[in-house]
Amino acid sequence: MARRIVSRTEVPIAYVAALLEKQQPNLTTLQARVLQYCKKYTKLQADQAEKLVEKLVNEVGLTRREAVQVADTCPTTVDELRAVLSGYKRLVSFLLFSEEKMKTVISLVEDALNNRLQ
Repeated sequence: MARRIVSRTEVPIAYVAALLEKQQPNLTTLQARVLQYCKKYTKLQADQAEKLVEKLVNEVGLTRREAVQVADTCPTTVDELRAVLSGYKRLVSFLLFSEEKMKTVISLVEDALNNRLQ
């Protein structure tokens, strides 16, 4: 039976790891390798990553794609954040020149890393 894509949504790698862990005994070789990668590189729990993404979208004004990138990399300094987001052209004027917004993003990331996001 053919499968078709109904919709696409960017999700943090922590969420992918949680989904794959639920299917653990029935994973294909590729899925097992993806799970291994996700576990190795994720810094947040799935719930904290999703809360962080929502806060970045609603409070800071990032797109979901940009917020997921931040949640996956968890930058802890302004310079790291600049490096992570430098590829997004719309952010050049919006975020990269706003020190206050960058500090807000870093603060939210630190809260997520310390399990303090509500």
